[in-house]
Amino acid sequence: MNNERTDIIMERLQTLFKENPSYKEAYYEFLELHKNNYGKNDTEKELALFEQCFARDFLNGIKNDSIERAELIKGERLTIRTANISDAEFMSLVELDKDNSPWVGHWGLGWRVAKFGDKDFLQTVIEKEDGKPIGLIIFCDMLNMKNRIQLKRIAITDKGKGYGKEALYLAQKLAFEVFGTKYLYLGTKENNLRAQSIYKATGFIPDMPDPCTKFYITDKEYFHR
Repeated sequence: MNNERTDIIMERLQTLFKENPSYKEAYYEFLELHKNNYGKNDTEKELALFEQCFARDFLNGIKNDSIERAELIKGERLTIRTANISDAEFMSLVELDKDNSPWVGHWGLGWRVAKFGDKDFLQTVIEKEDGKPIGLIIFCDMLNMKNRIQLKRIAITDKGKGYGKEALYLAQKLAFEVFGTKYLYLGTKENNLRAQSIYKATGFIPDMPDPCTKFYITDKEYFHR
């Protein structure tokens, strides 16, 4: 986990927790969740290694909160910008929205903070022209973005106005024209017919032999569309 010593990282964490008890609660809540669910088959050594990596990313996520939110790409009605911790509450509400929660995952505060410090992930907010946030997009595989990027999560709260389609077109433009990737892919649940229809309408191709849950578009398809 880089060259930073574990004892230094844990000392920095304890200082942070004294100043911000809510971060302590979020941090240990996620560690317990991981131990009992995601990491329930891990050895003690594996769990310890996970905590070291998570602690580093958690601290980096807190540090990144001071970074100014930047516009990544602008469309006719929408803008996609970088997110930071001040957006965490809004992003959680989007994921837990009654129309979104059956189809998208939800990150608790501890996990989201850590992912702000994980360079393989990019969390973004979708805004309307007036600056009102209406959704989010999370990308991953950013450390390998010249080859492929995963659109891990997209969710919109202001539905029925075509914002979802526009956001997907902007996500493609961002991936291929700004990040320069060769391959953008995403997944959905098999019975999420609405999402599958929108993906196809915006140029995503069903990925055989799993045409209902996996979709992709390459740079060639994008630039020759």
